[in-house]
Amino acid sequence: MNRLLKYHLYIIGFLALTAAALWINWNCPPNYDEAHAWNIARYLSPAEIFAVSKTEGHPFLWYFLLMPLAKFNFLYPYALYFLNLILILSAFYLLYKYAPFPTYIKYLITFSAPFLQLYTAFARSYSLTILLLFTALALYPKRHQKQLFYLFTLFLLANTNLIGIFLTLSLGCIYLFENLQNYYSSAKQNFRPLFYTLNFALIECLFLILQFYDYDRNIPQYTPISNSLQLDITKALAPLNIYTYTALFIYSLILFIKNHAYSAFFLLITFYTQLIILFTSIYHGAIHHHLFLYIGFIAAFWLSASNRTLTKTTFLPLALVASALIFNPNIQFKLKDKAYLYQLESSAHAINRFFPQDSHQQLLVLEHFDANIILPYLNDNITLLNQTMTDFTTLKAFNESLYHMYIPINRYTIIGAINTKPDILLYRSCGRNFYQNELLTFNLKYRLNDKYCIYTINSRF
Repeated sequence: MNRLLKYHLYIIGFLALTAAALWINWNCPPNYDEAHAWNIARYLSPAEIFAVSKTEGHPFLWYFLLMPLAKFNFLYPYALYFLNLILILSAFYLLYKYAPFPTYIKYLITFSAPFLQLYTAFARSYSLTILLLFTALALYPKRHQKQLFYLFTLFLLANTNLIGIFLTLSLGCIYLFENLQNYYSSAKQNFRPLFYTLNFALIECLFLILQFYDYDRNIPQYTPISNSLQLDITKALAPLNIYTYTALFIYSLILFIKNHAYSAFFLLITFYTQLIILFTSIYHGAIHHHLFLYIGFIAAFWLSASNRTLTKTTFLPLALVASALIFNPNIQFKLKDKAYLYQLESSAHAINRFFPQDSHQQLLVLEHFDANIILPYLNDNITLLNQTMTDFTTLKAFNESLYHMYIPINRYTIIGAINTKPDILLYRSCGRNFYQNELLTFNLKYRLNDKYCIYTINSRF
């Protein structure tokens, strides 16, 4: 009993996070972003993943981590969900063990909606970002004793996503400044830490250049904007409004200065500045991006308490934000998408039944989102083609994905393909059993479910 009481935080926290992940993901297909990353890891080589980063906007690390599972399509989608849960539980193990917070703060963070209702179930690179950020923060007090390990963690963090790059830039600048300060203030100048830091920074720059150099600026950017940034941030941090959060932010900065926690001050200022520039000038973002304002807040307080003893009242802003986010009604990941996702999964299983593995069938799928979600469920004998008649599993198709979301369908390309491959069938949402336009005729062949059907296509020429 005493042992249970001693580890109550681990037991209750891990059970809550695991139960939340099971509740949200149970029998629920992955959404587009999750399935798309799985498909990239499954069908592309490591070199091709470096090439596709130019259009995907994400570095290589998440795809590489998925590869051992995705190459064999192992237990999809449960292996994907399990991997994400392991990453989050590992991150919280580090939080529980190393974060210099009072126990009640750790409970509040655990039960806050961003973790309990979003990142625990959202199987994307953001869970990896959280784990590597918490690893860097756990290493921070011994960063000078474990230089290579700390720098390697920052290198990995920078290769998760753009937000990981921002966090690495802030933490890396702090570490570089410390090494410069130590080098010039010490009687016995030791250049090795500075040498390591500069070389890791150079290596990371080379990796980013390899992945993102020669980006095609003509590629349409899929960044739907439904609200103002102020409203989006307010929704992410509800029930706090933007003014209350700004007041807590400023109060936190004053606390950091008062406690001489200049690294925490620098981290919070620079990371927030980078996020605001991102959301206003580059990519509007979604709620899972905006909630990194909260995660950056946690990181700053973690950093502020490293290597120093602070009073419990110092953590009041973090306690208030974490408490408020427990009741955020806007974080309801996947709930609104479930009916749509179920229909897509159902249609994929129906396709497998209609086209057994001893046959081969090519399906034209004009909706890129639908194709990516159904693709991992399909047998190998089914080939999906996009509107340019490119196999969805190729590098060319992944590079063209954003074009397909915006550029009108070229019906003459379809006509040319039908004339050479008359057995191609069309996968689309159900409509009339027979319809035609000035170029093509369509006949219903299979009704997969209430939403999706397969049609034959014939040219009228």
